[in-house]
Amino acid sequence: MSEIVSNNILSISYLLVWILTFIWYHHKKMVLDTGSVIMFMYILYAFFSVLSINDPLFSEAYKPLKLFPYIYLYTMLMIALSPIIIHHNHPSESIENPNTRILVIIGCIIVFSAILMIPGIITQANKGILNLFVDETAAKEVYTDQVDEVSDSGGAIRNLPAVIYNSLSDITVFLLFYFLSLKNSKHKLVIYGLAFTTVLGIIIPITHGQRGGVVSCSLTVVVGYFLFKPYLSKKINKAVKKIGVIAMIVISLPIIAITMSRFGKENAGVGGFINWYLGQGSLYFNNNGLDAGGIRYGDRTINLFKRIIVPSTPKNFVERRDKYHNLELDDNFFSTFVGDFTIDFGPILAFVIFVCVFYMISRKTRLQDTTIKLHQLLLIYFTACISIQGGMTLFSYADTGNLRIITLLGLYAYLRYHEILLIKYPKE
Repeated sequence: MSEIVSNNILSISYLLVWILTFIWYHHKKMVLDTGSVIMFMYILYAFFSVLSINDPLFSEAYKPLKLFPYIYLYTMLMIALSPIIIHHNHPSESIENPNTRILVIIGCIIVFSAILMIPGIITQANKGILNLFVDETAAKEVYTDQVDEVSDSGGAIRNLPAVIYNSLSDITVFLLFYFLSLKNSKHKLVIYGLAFTTVLGIIIPITHGQRGGVVSCSLTVVVGYFLFKPYLSKKINKAVKKIGVIAMIVISLPIIAITMSRFGKENAGVGGFINWYLGQGSLYFNNNGLDAGGIRYGDRTINLFKRIIVPSTPKNFVERRDKYHNLELDDNFFSTFVGDFTIDFGPILAFVIFVCVFYMISRKTRLQDTTIKLHQLLLIYFTACISIQGGMTLFSYADTGNLRIITLLGLYAYLRYHEILLIKYPKE
C-alpha cells in the first residue's frame, strides 16, 4: 500500500470517527450544547487535516501517518470531554444561587482593568489594525514585532492591568452569561461592562496581527453561551443569537485581512496555509506527539508553577525552544493540548494525569438533583475551555496562562467553601 493511500485511509478514518462520535453524542438527547460545539470543531479540524495531508506542498511537511497515535489522541480528547458528556446526559434545570457578592466584585475588577488598558490598545491599533485593509503587509509586520518582543518577556510584571485582565479573561465570559441568566438582574452595569470587556478580548489580538487569539476568544464565548443557554430566557437567547451572527460577520473581516497579509504572497497560497493552519494539530501529533525525541519536564504546561521551584526554568518560548532544540516537535507547531502534555511528561504520565484530573472533575460535577451549583458549572466550563481552546492548537493555559488556572480554581474554591459555610451557618 502506498504512503498516500495509507495516509488518506487513516486521516479520513479519524474524521469519520469524530462524525460517528457526534452522532452518538446526540443519539439519546438531540440537544445542541457545549459538547456539540467542541465535537463539531474537532470534525472541522479533522476535515482540514485531510485536505492538508493531500496538499501538494504541505504534504511534504508530514511523515507517514500511523494508527496508534490517532487512537491515543481520540482517547485523550474523549477523556477530557467526559465531564461535558456526563452533563449532557444528566442536564440541570436551574442554577443554585451562590448568595455571594464576590461575583459582582470580580466583575468590577475585570471591567476596571479593561478600562485602564484602553490607551495602550488604541496606540497599538493605530500601528496595525487601521492599516489592515489598506496595507497588505501590515498584519505580518505587527505580528513579527510581537514575536521579536517575546525574548524579553516573562521575567517581570510590566502591565498590571493587562495581567489582571488576562488572568480573568475566561471568568469574564463565565460571569457575563451567568449574570444574563439571572431573572430581574440588578447588575446591568456589570453586564454591559463585561460585554464590553469580552469584545475587547477579541479586538486585542487583531491589533497584534494574531488570528489565533481572535478565534480562541470567539470560541470561548460560543461554548460559554451554549453552557448557559438552558438557563437564559427566550428573550436573551434570541438577542444573543442575533448579536452572534452579526459578530461572526464583523470578526471574519479582520481575520481574512490578517490571513491575506501574512500568507497572500506565499507560494502555497492562502488556501494551502488555511488547510495547514487548521489541520496540522492531529497530523503533527500523529507524527511526533508520542515520541518527540525527549520531554520538556513540564516546562510549558506548568511553567509558572515550576519556576517557583526551579528558577532556571525558561521564561518564554524563545528560551524554551533554545533549551529543547533537540526535540522533533515543540510548540512551534500545533499538536493539540494533548500533544503539549505528552511532550511535557511523556504519553504514559500524560494519560495518568488526564484520567485523574478529569475523573475528579466528573465526580465534583455530578448532580444530586435537577439543580446545579455554580462552582460545578464553573468546572464544566473550565473543561470546555481546555478542549475548545486547545483542540486545534496547544494547551492554552500553558506558560503565563497558568494564572488563568489559578484564578478559575481559586474562584471554584471560594464558591465551594462559601457553600459549606452557608450550610453550617445558614442566613436567617
